[in-house]
Amino acid sequence: MGPMGPCHWPFTRPANSGKLPGEAVSPRTVGLAAVRIGTKDAERKSDMLRKKSGHSLPGTGLVKAATVGIALALLAGPATAQNVDLPTIDELIASLGYSEQDRNTLLSGGIVVTDLDRDRDDQLIAAAAMFLPVTTEALLTTLRSGDGLRADPAVLAMGVLGPGLDPAEWQGLKFEEGDRQEAARLLRFTRGSDFNLAEDEIAALRSKLDGVSRNDPAMLETVSAAYRDILGGRYEAYRQRGLDGVANYQHGGSTLEPASQLADVAGQAEDFLSSRFPDFWAAFSNFPEVENPDIVNGFYWVKKEVEGRPEFVLVHDMSAGGADYVLVSRREYFVGHTYESLQVIALALPVESGIAVFYVNAAFTDQITGFFSGVAVGVGQGRMRNDLTEFFTGVRERQQN
Repeated sequence: MGPMGPCHWPFTRPANSGKLPGEAVSPRTVGLAAVRIGTKDAERKSDMLRKKSGHSLPGTGLVKAATVGIALALLAGPATAQNVDLPTIDELIASLGYSEQDRNTLLSGGIVVTDLDRDRDDQLIAAAAMFLPVTTEALLTTLRSGDGLRADPAVLAMGVLGPGLDPAEWQGLKFEEGDRQEAARLLRFTRGSDFNLAEDEIAALRSKLDGVSRNDPAMLETVSAAYRDILGGRYEAYRQRGLDGVANYQHGGSTLEPASQLADVAGQAEDFLSSRFPDFWAAFSNFPEVENPDIVNGFYWVKKEVEGRPEFVLVHDMSAGGADYVLVSRREYFVGHTYESLQVIALALPVESGIAVFYVNAAFTDQITGFFSGVAVGVGQGRMRNDLTEFFTGVRERQQN
């Protein structure tokens, strides 16, 4: 590895944020924030990705965003020959502004959760850090097998996706008997914000479901098959073209652009990833054109419960690392409803008796801007903090059992 430079994590905590209500951490806890990247700078840094996708900023509106975690599967096994410039744990902690008390809380198994600065009106972003008493080898296996997703209590079903469209890999993506109300909602969907779909997808859905009634004995399977076709098309487009293949959503008169959202959050991470992990950055920012044998991609469909509704999500995991670190990206490039996209970037480093995980979760929704945006953002950020704390607490409990 090359000489150690200053450690700058790309996401920053709001300057006026202190101890969160009910949070058992020091007021000096600052999450994953070392250097302020302002809105103009982040836009400049993500301009390359936005030009690739051809998208501009999305529209606006009001709802809570969901969050998912990947901490059960963050770390890797044998060391690789990747081109990296790793910070030490102490350098990372010091650069992020953690106190000695914060460090002790983290390394003794405590969970530190905090808000970070938003670079877009439709962004909810938070960070978590925690200690896990696990081996890197076991967690590498967990990540790359998809078991980290299966362990999420919100996940109802999932499937691993290979190249092409193998029908056997998609058969589990379906509405069950308990989802009949949701399937009926999709059956009559023509426009609006109940589902995230493009105009041509809505038209295809209407054509395939023409004449199908809610009481039809085959309704569940017919609706499931039509929805599988849509998600299969999105998967193929993403595998072939990356963010360029991610279609917009039509919410009535509004056009939402998940590719732009994901490009922007990648731009926020560019300084850190390109300087510390240039091989990972090259593969991450140029997927699928750039491939690297040391960087493993995983693709999944996931069915989970969000806001009391079944939701189908398309997930792309990218992981790299070895015995001395693991870096993970999780990208939700299609989301069925409630929010539009999600990006996780996590870095894990070994410490005595385990590993320290630093985790940033950015979700995007058009439902947090407008006249009451301050209230909406507060609710959304609070929900995300609570979800992250609950998830990481569950991770720790499962590791101890």
